[in-house]
Amino acid sequence: MSQKTFTAPAHRVAIVTIIVAANMLGLAATDLYLPTIPALPNLFETNIQRIQFTLASFSAGFAISQILIGAMGDLYDRRWILIGSLLIFVPASMWCAMATTVESLIAARFVQGLSASASAALTVPMLLPLFSERQSVRAISVIGSIDALIPAIAPLLGAWIFTQFGVGAVFWVVVLVGLPILAAALVYIPTDRPDTHHTQLWPVIAGYRTLFTHSRFMGYALSHGFALSGLFVVGFSTPYLIVDHLGGQTIHFVYCQVVWVGLYLLAANCTGMLTKWLSPDHLIHVCTWAQVVSALAFVTYALLAPSLSWQGLLLSLIPYCIGMGLRGGAGFAQAVQAVSGFETRASALMIFFSMGLTSLSVALSALYLDQGLITVVLAQLTLILASWGMLRFIRHAPTT
Repeated sequence: MSQKTFTAPAHRVAIVTIIVAANMLGLAATDLYLPTIPALPNLFETNIQRIQFTLASFSAGFAISQILIGAMGDLYDRRWILIGSLLIFVPASMWCAMATTVESLIAARFVQGLSASASAALTVPMLLPLFSERQSVRAISVIGSIDALIPAIAPLLGAWIFTQFGVGAVFWVVVLVGLPILAAALVYIPTDRPDTHHTQLWPVIAGYRTLFTHSRFMGYALSHGFALSGLFVVGFSTPYLIVDHLGGQTIHFVYCQVVWVGLYLLAANCTGMLTKWLSPDHLIHVCTWAQVVSALAFVTYALLAPSLSWQGLLLSLIPYCIGMGLRGGAGFAQAVQAVSGFETRASALMIFFSMGLTSLSVALSALYLDQGLITVVLAQLTLILASWGMLRFIRHAPTT
C-alpha cells in the first residue's frame, strides 16, 4: 500500500473504513466513558482526583507506546502491527469492564491506552499513499472530522448505557465493536511493509533523534500537541465541572460535546477551501493567535463572571474548538511531510506529544479540580501560549 499498489476502489474503501474504524474505536474507549465520571467516586468509594487519573493513565499509555509503534511502523508490516494492537486492546477493554477497584481500573485503562495508540499512529502513514500530495491536507482533515463524530455521539450513548446497565457495560460495548473490526482487519488489510534499508528495530528507534533535531518538524509537532492538549484538559474535566460546580447535569455535558464537535467538524471541512487563499503555515499562525485570544477570554470569564454556568462554559470554548478544527489537519500534514522517510515515526511522535501533554495536564489539574473552572482554564491558557511559542521553530527553520 505504501507503494500505491492497491487501486481497486472496493478494496480501497475497505482499507480506509477498517483503519478509520479502528482509530474511532480507540477514541470511543474514552468518550463512551466520560459521562460516567461524576458518578464514579461514589461507586468506587474514592475521590474525583483518582477517577481523573483513569483518564490520565489512558492518555499516558497512549503516548508512551507511540515511540515503539512509530518505529515499528517504519520497519515492519503495518498490517500486523494494527492487528496485534487490536489483539491486546480487546482483552484490555474486558479488564476495564471487570475492574472492581479504582486502582485496577487505572491499570486497565493504561494498558487499553497502550494498545489503542497503534491505529492512531498508523492512520496517516497507511492512508496517505492512497491520496495525491495535493489531496493529503484535505484527506487528513476529513478523516479527523470523521473521528470527531465520536466525541459527539459516544457520550450520549455512554450515558444511556451507564444508566441502564452500569459502568462495566460501557466497556463491554467497546469489546463487542472491537471483535468485528479485528476480524475485518485480518481479512481485508493488505501487507503494508515500508521501504527501508533497516533490518533491526534499534536503529529505527534511534532515528527519532533526526526528528528531535529537525526544528521545522518539532515546531509543528509541539505547537499542535500543546494546542490539542489545551482542548482536552477542558474536555476531560467538563463532566465533573458541569455536575459539581456549574449547576448542570450529565446531559448538559452531552449538549456541550455535540456543539463543540459540530463546530470543529464544520471548521475542519473548511480547511481545504481556506488553503486556496492561505498557505498551511499562515493558517496555523492565524488560528493559534485566535486560540490565545479565546483562552484569555475564557480566563476572564472564569475570574470575573458574577456566576458561572455550564452555558458559559459551552460558549467560552467554541472559538478554541473552531481554531483547532481549522489548524489541526494542516498542522499534522505539514509535520509529517516535513520529514520524508519518517512518516510513521513523525505521526507517532506528534501523537506522543499531544497525548503525553494531555496526560500530564489532566493529572496536574486533577489535583486542584475542587477549585472549579479556574483550574482548567488557566491550564488551557498556559498550554496555548506554549503552542504559540513553538511557532518560532517553524519561522526560523529552513524549508528543505
